[in-house]
Amino acid sequence: MSGDFKLDIVGVGAAKSGTTWTASILKTHPQTCLGHGKELNYFLELMPPEMQQRLGTTETKMIPKGEEWLKSKFQHWEPGQKKADFSPGYFMDPGSPRLIHEHNPDVKLLINLRNPSEAAYSFYYHYIAIHQVDFNDFEEALKNEALKPSSQIIDYYKYIDHIERYLKYFQREQIKIILMDDIKADNQAVYRDYCQFLEIEAVPLGAVTKRANTAKQIRSIRVRNAFYNMNVFLGKYAVTRRILDLVEYNHYAKRVVGRIKDLNVKRMKYEDISQKSRKQLIEIYREPNERLAEFLGRDLSMWNDPNPKKKKVSKSA
Repeated sequence: MSGDFKLDIVGVGAAKSGTTWTASILKTHPQTCLGHGKELNYFLELMPPEMQQRLGTTETKMIPKGEEWLKSKFQHWEPGQKKADFSPGYFMDPGSPRLIHEHNPDVKLLINLRNPSEAAYSFYYHYIAIHQVDFNDFEEALKNEALKPSSQIIDYYKYIDHIERYLKYFQREQIKIILMDDIKADNQAVYRDYCQFLEIEAVPLGAVTKRANTAKQIRSIRVRNAFYNMNVFLGKYAVTRRILDLVEYNHYAKRVVGRIKDLNVKRMKYEDISQKSRKQLIEIYREPNERLAEFLGRDLSMWNDPNPKKKKVSKSA
């Protein structure tokens, strides 16, 4: 992946932990340029199960997209802007840390974290809604960690395991960890700290206070897959890629496609996590959370509390 075109910022996860909030800042800040399509997945080594399902393949390895493909996602880049990608799939992918390091060893990494019990529960139902599949209920899934996708979701939120893989390639000062608890408590303070880390100005942005990524459910899996497969096909060749560019950079075409996609989703509601499930998850994540707290030098005992709303995360160790 050697070449002159380098990304300055890469967000690697974790899903359902405030990544849309962070990505929206990268997208709207005048000094940063987020690649078209929030999740480029350029540095994935393994093909995620949901991508296999959409493509109808059993292939496990990602086919490298190449630098020209990456460049095509930054046609809106302006000189002086920092180029960024935010793909939560990188967090658990075993090869992503190495591939990102090969691309740019000086890159700055962004990691969003949230109480893993809540994040895992949220992502479980997000997966079911997006893929229209019928699994056992959440409590049943917890009894059998071999059940997919629940086992993968559980492992995904053992944060410290994945952070340690990144530390094999990057220095601690290259990694910014953002807690959703802090965003909820004082999003402006988090934003200022975020800008300082990225070495950009903390200019006023509406994205800082805007709530993002409410739970959604797909109406038609066929329509969703049709758009996805069309993007994959058109993105393979330089000639057909111009059609994608037309949609991405033409305001009218982008609005039409966006409207169709919006009509294919609806807001999803699911019950709050039960006390029984929360307690099970607390025990699953207790040891990883303790290691994470030690690494961050912060008190994360709130995440081990069955009634977390009663406390705030302490910024002191």
